[in-house]
Amino acid sequence: MSPVAVQELVVPVALSGTVALLAWRAGSLSRSGAGAALLVGTVCLTAGRAWGLFLVLWFVLASLASKVGQRAKAAATGDVVAKGGPRDALQVLANGGVYAAAALVALLRPEDAGVAAAIGAAALVAAGADTLATETGTLSKGRPWSLRTGSFVPTGTSGAVSVPGSVGMLLAALGFALSAHWVGLIPMSAVAAVALAGVTGAVVDTVVGAWWQARRWCPSCERETEQHRHRCGTTTVHYRGVSWLGNDAVNLLCTVAGAAAMGAILRIAIS
Repeated sequence: MSPVAVQELVVPVALSGTVALLAWRAGSLSRSGAGAALLVGTVCLTAGRAWGLFLVLWFVLASLASKVGQRAKAAATGDVVAKGGPRDALQVLANGGVYAAAALVALLRPEDAGVAAAIGAAALVAAGADTLATETGTLSKGRPWSLRTGSFVPTGTSGAVSVPGSVGMLLAALGFALSAHWVGLIPMSAVAAVALAGVTGAVVDTVVGAWWQARRWCPSCERETEQHRHRCGTTTVHYRGVSWLGNDAVNLLCTVAGAAAMGAILRIAIS
């Protein structure tokens, strides 16, 4: 790597490292999550100021949403969700990996930067819409219902929906898309399409979560869960769904679906 290239990485690495360190100190990221955030942030900031700003803004808003009513949400979902607390490396990459890949495309192929920005923004908007749907739905007093069975299920169950969660998803998709425009990543004319693609990704997340995401069973509590070791301390067994398709893999599919939906919209627009 040439001295010039090294110098161009100094500021992105320093800024990304600072944000990752602060997030780790605040309890939003684990150590592995901070390392992954450093990588994703460096790529995005190297691609351009707008790429980095949208990533930071997304992370701040998503982290704040997870902090609201944290104890109540943990109590409501403690029997079900596989992961809680600080985001680890897999969670960071599942949410931000496609966005970072789009930033890399924009960096290496400047002539495609506009298309990459719209596709990358849609991926991150999908992750944000899914996150806010979960956080909003978890805070609501009513129980969600499963898309697969149509019956009420415990709060935090993947593939379940509620009215507050669905409203949160729609508002978050629009809000994050507007934020992408506000920082200069996408033009105003692309906001509606990016929001629509983000909603598509979040819906795909819910559908996959309902039918194919791995479910496990705690023989001691006789309760369905996503945890490999239930909070009672018992090792759980695979119950249904695709055994390797955990929450992180489904979140990655959410962002891929959001990006793919945006790609399809762009293809239709130019055909």
